[in-house]
Amino acid sequence: MPKHLFQPGNTIGRNGRPKGVRNALDAFAYEVVLAHVGHNLKEPAPAEYAQTNLWKALDVTLRTNPGEYVRRITSMLPKEVSLQHTTARELSDEDLGNVIESVRARLLEAREQRALDQAAQIKLVEHHVR
Repeated sequence: MPKHLFQPGNTIGRNGRPKGVRNALDAFAYEVVLAHVGHNLKEPAPAEYAQTNLWKALDVTLRTNPGEYVRRITSMLPKEVSLQHTTARELSDEDLGNVIESVRARLLEAREQRALDQAAQIKLVEHHVR
């Protein structure tokens, strides 16, 4: 093994990786996840994301295991968050209540969809048993 992998005059890696090369996938994933989190389950998926594997995986995870869905989304968030400048402290009680109600509605929609999916699976099994 050579002592110096990069000999004098070697220009490989001198300027680092090109801007945005690795970040393109990250940016797309964040866009899809953000759209999915804000999406109303009773409406069709946005056309630009509806046929992507990531959107489909998020749908399946939300319907089958909402807790895992939340864990996956939160794992994408920054690990260190400054609470000194959080907007939650700046929200009025009414706005904060609206945010909480929105989260509750989203969870209720997911539970309803999961119940419908389970009922459809039961009907399918009953149909095959006959």
